[in-house]
Amino acid sequence: MTDERDEIDDDVDVFEQSVTEQVFEPDQRWTTLPSSAMLSLEDADELLRWREASVIAVVGERNGGKTTLVAEIYERFLRGPFADTFFCHSLSLLGFEMKSFQSRAESGAERPDTPRTSAQDGLRFFHLAVSDESDFQRRTDLLISERAGEIYREIRDNPERAVEMIELRKAAAIAFIIDGERVLDARKRAEVFASTRHIIRALDETGTIKPGTKVQLVTTKLDLLDGAEAAAALEALTEFENRLIAAFGGTYQVSAFRTAARDPDGVVDPATGLAPLLRSWLTPPQPLPIDDVVQPDLTDEFDRLLLRGMLQ
Repeated sequence: MTDERDEIDDDVDVFEQSVTEQVFEPDQRWTTLPSSAMLSLEDADELLRWREASVIAVVGERNGGKTTLVAEIYERFLRGPFADTFFCHSLSLLGFEMKSFQSRAESGAERPDTPRTSAQDGLRFFHLAVSDESDFQRRTDLLISERAGEIYREIRDNPERAVEMIELRKAAAIAFIIDGERVLDARKRAEVFASTRHIIRALDETGTIKPGTKVQLVTTKLDLLDGAEAAAALEALTEFENRLIAAFGGTYQVSAFRTAARDPDGVVDPATGLAPLLRSWLTPPQPLPIDDVVQPDLTDEFDRLLLRGMLQ
C-alpha cells in the first residue's frame, strides 16, 4: 500500500514558480532592438562600417556648455527644420532625451539645466543624421563626441594623453568650447584663454590633429556677454580668436563661432549661432593647398613604368 504523502506530483504550474525558477527558451521570431542611448566606441565603429559619418569632437572643460550646445541642436529639430536641414535619423534618441529633459517645463525645475557628464562614462557619441532642404536624398551623418571636461583638462599637463583620444584623431572638426561666463569675469578670463590655447598647442605638438581639420573656437553663453560692462570681455575675446587663427591657420581651418544655446532671461534668441555651427559640421573640410611637387629623376625602367601607369 502506497502512502499518499510519498506521491510526487509531476505536474508543475509555471505560474506558481518564482521568476528565478522559470526557464525561458529564446524565441527566434523576436529580435533585440538597439537601446537608442548614447553610442559607445564599439557602436560608433559599427555605424561607420555601413555608413559614412563625420566625427565631431567637442572639447572643453567642465561646465563650459558642451552638452547643452549639442542638446539644443536636437531640440531645434523637435520644432521643425533647422539650419536649412531636416531631421533624418538618430541612433541616440534616448541619449538626446536624457540630456534635454531637465531643460523642459515638465521637469519641474525653476531654470533649465543639463545633466553633467561623468568621467566614469568614458567616451560616448551622439548620432544625428540630417537631409538638406534643397535635396532630400542628400543625407549627412554626424557622430558628436561626449566626454567629461575633466579628461580634456588633463591634456594640458600630460599632452601624451591626447594620442589616446581617438575622437580627436578621427575628427573632421574639433569644437573647442570657450565658456562665455568665465570670459566675462576678468579674474577668470586669462585662465580660460590659456586653457584653450594650451590644449590646442598640445594636440598640435603631438600630431593628434590631422592637417586640414576644422579647428573651431566656439564661445558659449553669449547672452552673458551683453551690455556695456561686457565690452572689455568681447574685445579680449576677439583678440584671442585672432591670435589663434594667425598661429594655427596655416595648418588647420581655424574659425570662430559665438553661441547661446539657452537664455532664460530672454536677452538673445534661443540657439543663437548654432545654425552656422551645424552647417559647418555638414560641410566637408577643404583640402589645404599643396606646394608644387618636384618630380624626382626617373633612374630606371621601373620608375618609368610607374609614371606611365599614373598617366593612363
